Amino acid sequence: MLLKVENLNVFFKGKHVLKDVSFDVERNEIFSIVGESGSGKSTIAKAIMGLIPYQGIIERSAKDIFMIFQDPGNYLDPLFNVYSQIIMVKEAVKESAGMDIDKAINLVGLDVEELKRKYPHQLSGGQKQRVMIAMSLARGSSLVIADEPTSSLDVLIQKDVLCAFKNMKDYFSSVVITHDIDVVYYIADRVMVLKDGVVQEISKKDDFFKSPKSEYGKRLLESFY
Repeated sequence: MLLKVENLNVFFKGKHVLKDVSFDVERNEIFSIVGESGSGKSTIAKAIMGLIPYQGIIERSAKDIFMIFQDPGNYLDPLFNVYSQIIMVKEAVKESAGMDIDKAINLVGLDVEELKRKYPHQLSGGQKQRVMIAMSLARGSSLVIADEPTSSLDVLIQKDVLCAFKNMKDYFSSVVITHDIDVVYYIADRVMVLKDGVVQEISKKDDFFKSPKSEYGKRLLESFY
C-alpha cells in the first residue's frame, strides 16, 4: 500500500469541506476520485501533498509523491527549455533512483531533441501533461496525483494522455481526479465517488459501472449515459 487516508477532515473559512474521508491506494493501481466541481476532490490532493492544514491520518509509504496540477503550463518555467527543467526536477531529489531522462521522455512518446530546443509555450497541452509524467519517472516517484489531467484538452489529445497514464502502471500508481465519468471508465481500477466532501462509495471500476452502490453514483452515471 502506497497511501492510506483515514478520517480526513478539512475546514476552510468555517466551512467543513471534507468530512471523514477514508481510502487507500495500492501499488500498480489507478485510483480515480470523481465528483462534481466543488465536491472537494482537489482539496484531497492538496491535503495529501501537505499544502493545506487538515485533521485525520495520512500515511504516505510512497518513496516520492509527484503532483500534476490542472494546467501544467503554469508550473513550467518560460525561461528554460523543457529538457533542462526535467533535469532540475530529477536533481532536486537526493540520491534519485529515477529513470534515465531520455528513456522517460521516450516512454511518454516525446522527442528528446525536440524538448532540448523547445520552451513550454511551444508545446501543446497534451505534450505538457506528458512532460510532467516524464518528470515523475525521472524522479522515481511511486505515486502520481493528477488533478483533472484532461480537462482542457481536445478529445484526441485526451486519449493520448490517458494512454500514457495506463502505460505507466508498472512504474507508479496514480490518483486521477476528474469530473468526467468517461475518464474513469477508460483509466481507473477503482473509483471513489465524492459529493459535498463526503465519500458516497468506493468500488472496483467494473462494479461501479454495472451497479453503483450509492444513489448519487447512480445519478452521476445517468447524467452521462
